[in-house]
Amino acid sequence: MARIDMGVFQPKEFVSRRITGDTQFMFQFYKPCIQYFKPSSLVSSHMSEAKLRQSLVRALHGCPLLFGQFNIHSDLSISLDYDPQDSNPPTLEFQRVSVGYAQLQAQNFAYSAATRYGLDIAIPDGTIRKRKSQELDSMLPLLMVKVSYLSDGGVALFSMTNHVAFDGNAMFSFIAHWAKCNRSLLGAQGAVVDLPSDLESYAESVVTNTGKPLVPGPVEISVDATRTPSEISVANSKSVASADGMQACVFAIPTRNLQQLKTRVEESVVVGAAAAAATNQQRVSSNSVLTAFIAQCVARANTESQVYETGSWTVFQALDMRRPLGLAQRGLGSPLILAECQATNTEITAGEGLEELARRVRKSVDKYSGEYCQAAMDWMNQSYVDLAQSGVVEPWRHFWFSALNTNRRAVGVSCMNRIPIYEADFGAGRPAMARSFNPRPNYVIVFPGPPTSSTGEYECLHMYVTLERPAMDALRSDPEWTKQCSLVSES
Repeated sequence: MARIDMGVFQPKEFVSRRITGDTQFMFQFYKPCIQYFKPSSLVSSHMSEAKLRQSLVRALHGCPLLFGQFNIHSDLSISLDYDPQDSNPPTLEFQRVSVGYAQLQAQNFAYSAATRYGLDIAIPDGTIRKRKSQELDSMLPLLMVKVSYLSDGGVALFSMTNHVAFDGNAMFSFIAHWAKCNRSLLGAQGAVVDLPSDLESYAESVVTNTGKPLVPGPVEISVDATRTPSEISVANSKSVASADGMQACVFAIPTRNLQQLKTRVEESVVVGAAAAAATNQQRVSSNSVLTAFIAQCVARANTESQVYETGSWTVFQALDMRRPLGLAQRGLGSPLILAECQATNTEITAGEGLEELARRVRKSVDKYSGEYCQAAMDWMNQSYVDLAQSGVVEPWRHFWFSALNTNRRAVGVSCMNRIPIYEADFGAGRPAMARSFNPRPNYVIVFPGPPTSSTGEYECLHMYVTLERPAMDALRSDPEWTKQCSLVSES
């Protein structure tokens, strides 16, 4: 893959960050996405190879962390460092393919179709290695981009970013920033585009005390040095007979339907105005209602299809720890934790259980105060140090979220309905569709749908759902699910 020629680099003092629990422990975990642009006469001039290469360099120069490299030190601590003399620039590929935008659209822009036509890049194996040489090819880039020019004038833009450096917001904020830099090149030459605050990094660790770990540790996070990383992975992964045993689909829920569900919950006896006044509790958010709705339908589908036996379920939603810690929102790094709550079988299987489940989901977030998140990060860092000092070879690979154990009855939801996924206008129009890859069963990722041509605002949310096939069949025939949602794409 061709590395970006960055020209003159920023001084080394510009950025250097230690990677600790501040950014969670998802080392070398990549997040792929494909954005599709409709055929346009402006593509050849505004999204040419030369323009995109030049504007990407400009966009990256304000963010040198993205061509830093992982370093493993003698004490097995890891840092993500930037050195202009020993850089790790992103990759950028261009290709022209025989498939057209209309053909991909007819296949619902399924990720499997993108793979079949070679629009994506193979996901790296995720292993961090000590560098044996100074060869650039020995370093995994933090950002990988592939631009495919389609036969009918459309464009497919594949981007893959390391989750340690990028969360979902920062990833798409950077792509939108790149598009803005490209538009500036089309106008006044030399125009300066300020780096958005979304991409600011915090150089200082927020870990304050690694000498007094939280005992016995946060319930959401597990660490085990008695098993190898492979053994941990096998133990936490439900056996699926074959690759055909899983199915990924994208569903859309109109924002008006979500609002109706929220109103139904708010006006219920469980979470109504009278109950809220009596208990002084916070009203439920749209994210809490959506998480409860998804969890109820997905868990019910798994149970009714007998993929899992009947019983209580763990419901969890991704929570950004930067807010309770008072840090800048949507900055670089990925300090995530999974807010957990327990749901009874009645709340899962009964239609009227949605109101109580939404209340439980919302209440679970209250636990995650700044003090709790701080203690959790302190515990992670101290546990990491203990593993390294005990001779564990790859301490970063012994942590995991217990709720992601697919042998458990657990449903996860990550609501990212504010990310600027459709703001990447390179001068030939916004992307008309975006697709991501979500291989983990029962973990649902929520993105905003494409904006309408009249208002530029999205009117639906897209839910990326991966289930075992019997459960997916049950979900697609669930009356409550089909009442609120429609199928957009299947792989």
